[in-house]
Amino acid sequence: MQSNHEYARTAPRTGGVALCARALLPAILALVAGCGGGGSKSSPAAATLPDFSAAVFTNPSVVDHPLWNFPVDTAATFASASGSEIETIVVERLPGTRTVMGLACIRVRDRVFSDGLLIEDTEDWYAQDDEGNVWYMGEAVVDYEYDDDGNLIGTATDGSWEAGLDPLATGAVARPGFAMRASPAVGDFYYQEFYEDEAEDIGRVVELNVPITLADGSLHACVKIRETSSIDATANEFKYFAPGIGLVREEKIGSAESLEFRGRFLMNATSRPVFAAGDFSAPSVITHPLFPSVEEQALVYSLSSEDESETIVVERLAGTRVVLGIACARVRDRVYKDGLLIEDTEDWFAQDDAGNVWYMGEAVDNYEYDEDGVLIGVDNDGSWEAGLDVAGTGMTALPGYQLPANPVVGTAYYQEFYVGEAEDMGLTVATGVTVTLPDGRVFTGCVRTLDWNPLEPDGLEYKLHAPGLGLVREEALHEAESASHVGTFDRSTASIPNFGAAVFTTPTTIDHPLQPFPPAATWEYEAETEDGLETILIEVLPQTRVVMGVMCAVVRDRVFLEGVIIEDTEDWFAQDDAGNVWYFGEFVVNYEYDDDGVLLGTNNDGSWEAGLDVAGAGSTAQPGILMWATPVAGTSYYQEFYAGEAEDMAFIVATGVTVTTPGGETYTGCLQTLDWNPLEPDGLEYKFYAPGIGFVYETKLHEEEDLELTDTSL
Repeated sequence: MQSNHEYARTAPRTGGVALCARALLPAILALVAGCGGGGSKSSPAAATLPDFSAAVFTNPSVVDHPLWNFPVDTAATFASASGSEIETIVVERLPGTRTVMGLACIRVRDRVFSDGLLIEDTEDWYAQDDEGNVWYMGEAVVDYEYDDDGNLIGTATDGSWEAGLDPLATGAVARPGFAMRASPAVGDFYYQEFYEDEAEDIGRVVELNVPITLADGSLHACVKIRETSSIDATANEFKYFAPGIGLVREEKIGSAESLEFRGRFLMNATSRPVFAAGDFSAPSVITHPLFPSVEEQALVYSLSSEDESETIVVERLAGTRVVLGIACARVRDRVYKDGLLIEDTEDWFAQDDAGNVWYMGEAVDNYEYDEDGVLIGVDNDGSWEAGLDVAGTGMTALPGYQLPANPVVGTAYYQEFYVGEAEDMGLTVATGVTVTLPDGRVFTGCVRTLDWNPLEPDGLEYKLHAPGLGLVREEALHEAESASHVGTFDRSTASIPNFGAAVFTTPTTIDHPLQPFPPAATWEYEAETEDGLETILIEVLPQTRVVMGVMCAVVRDRVFLEGVIIEDTEDWFAQDDAGNVWYFGEFVVNYEYDDDGVLLGTNNDGSWEAGLDVAGAGSTAQPGILMWATPVAGTSYYQEFYAGEAEDMAFIVATGVTVTTPGGETYTGCLQTLDWNPLEPDGLEYKFYAPGIGFVYETKLHEEEDLELTDTSL
């Protein structure tokens, strides 16, 4: 019977690496020698029911067809490539055999997940005859039905059948068919299963040597088969099979729905790295080009999807953590959503002398909030430590590879192995990949991995690792979301500009092309916010202010909401002889109103001055850089540094950028920065500076709020 999901008997072979089309042609030609090559030929008027009685089976459970192969302990993963439904399919060779019509058949489990729910779980049975034909001997199907809230309300076994039996008492015995012919030839037309009026799927070989490029960039020369059903006119799809892999793509005819092979995982001891404490001379020094870890460095990522956005901050902490006798690097990983910290994890990594980076464990804090954002609980689900049994399961956790020293395409490995608790796996999918991030930055020579967890089999995600930086992009295949690197911030004292080395001869002459502050200049900006229209007026005042012995220009910055002033700030800037524009502090007046617009009071929160401790924080504020004389892409710096009070930083994303604002204004030759505050780590915003004007446009990454220049005197 034609299943609701067309994957039960088309699982790919799980061996080998994707080869180029040229390399695959000899394999394809060998399969079809004497069959007319890749051209077309007339088909029989009706599908042929294979003659099972004529087949000889010496070793039926040895299924090694180049287009159809299921090694033991392997799991092949698939994910939707297009269409409205997002599904993950896991096809796994099970141990043992099933006897059908006297044959010891291999057992293949096929699970289909949709929106995180298991909707179909099938066990298929196959046997290969001595000629190399793979026979489809039956299937046991369990379909799951859920209500709108995802609660299971029932199961069904529709579609189940077994060759030699009549399980539905129809009066007809089910007969086996071909899952794959030994040597597919164009025009082959055959039953894949035949249980009259119940299961009558048909395969027709349409074309040979069809080039198929998958989402991971791999190219395959495939056999194209059209599958239909003599009892279900809606069943109509093309399937593509690649030598050494099996099914790589499925397309539903007349629909945008398609499915692609993503990767094969070897789920036995072979994939578990062998750990030896003696292999670590300097374990906390992690220099892997695809996973470098530098103390006091923070990598910031932005995750976006149709429904939500998150900020992820990954930061190397000082000191080490000893795990299994190894001094491991400590890496903190925080996830923020809607301004709330939802996960705070400390991971432990170590690099062995061969260059492999090991994952040694993690301490996880998960935060739960009510609808008003009030914290209601914390748990430690997901925590584990190599050498221990922290969950009391009776099993000891083992370390795994975060990344092997030399990733090899097609090689799978456990990243962690704590049976029943943490079994994440990685698979190297491709090397030499070029990645373009949403902000326009391009990384070459990247390695693409596929991450999968057998304990949560519906979750698949690609990770892209760039040389010299590490993880730059993550793409969840089972959800319409992705996370990208947006900035790297050096939080060490090295990012505090060296004020002592600066020389200020005419400090109030600020003529930097990307941020000039000529006398009496003005700028006006507008932004539509959830509270109404926000207007910002900036003007260079005639007065000056001396800060740390430097004469600074005074720039007034007023913010109005629907015409009512809410903030009035004086900023102090100076330009050194090298052309750098310094930020020396600000005096802020914030206005607070009641619901009727009556002024309740003011405060000076956010004020700071270089050389002073205006908030009594126990530290002295230091000046920062507003604009470097020659901005260099990829660098970060403090714009202000008053420990615990004002620590705004900027990361230079790109120079020479062209940007068009929502209002339709286009600026060329711009500087693009990402502004971030470690004290408010979930806030991220891009800023653009245009030559001869200065700041022209700001967009927040996780809010639908854009601030753009509407008028200037320049």
